[in-house]
Amino acid sequence: MKKLSKRAYTIIYVACIIVLWWIWSKATNKELFAPSPKSTLDVIINLLSTGAFFKHLWASFLRVTIGILIATVVSIPLGMLMSWYSPVGKLLNPIVNSLKFAPVTCFQSLLVLYLGIGEEMKIGLVTIACIFSFLPAVIQTCQDTTDETVKLKETALTMGFSYSRMLMHCLIPYITPSLVESFINLYAVGWTYVVIAETNNTQYGLGHLMYIGGARGKTAMVFAAIITLFVFSMIFNKLATWITRKIFSWRIEDERKSATA
Repeated sequence: MKKLSKRAYTIIYVACIIVLWWIWSKATNKELFAPSPKSTLDVIINLLSTGAFFKHLWASFLRVTIGILIATVVSIPLGMLMSWYSPVGKLLNPIVNSLKFAPVTCFQSLLVLYLGIGEEMKIGLVTIACIFSFLPAVIQTCQDTTDETVKLKETALTMGFSYSRMLMHCLIPYITPSLVESFINLYAVGWTYVVIAETNNTQYGLGHLMYIGGARGKTAMVFAAIITLFVFSMIFNKLATWITRKIFSWRIEDERKSATA
């Protein structure tokens, strides 16, 4: 029997979800709690026809991207300093290690106090959440002790490279693909917190759409925003990962050779 392709499995999986969703909506028989797939699709079509769909999506995507870029500018240099310059690491490691226990949402009230309820607060919340996630990932990547990384360091130093030159010309280029992958994964974190931030004083954004839908009892609108967020995030992640692998194909080949060696 011929095996089904990955695309066929995906289609079957989505179809099963839609059927179960339809059964759930029929069994509940209340649009307030379980809107049907058709009513949710009608909301999406209506948003598309009025142009509001892309305004909501673009507003959220822009906030997430700005927050991630700020977090990247902070996390990469700081993570490298903490990993490769011991005085900075000893000073800041206890603080960074404690951040994993701090809920990011507890900073929202402070951000409202310091920055108001405008765009700065929303981007600030996304930025803090992404720093909390990205900084430990940068540190872990920079402190990588796999055989390939150790050999790379030893070879460069044996060839007469200074420590700083080894970092700049050997180690940083080698770990860049891993940092880019972590950067792409930040979008999942950013989308989570932008939805929370957009419940305050916002005209456009998927989080605003969810909030308005819930407040007005339009559950189909909430479902439409959730589906949009899920589909867009999945497509964006697939596309960004594909581009990254094309750019850093040399790293993938090295990993394959190491796995087969």
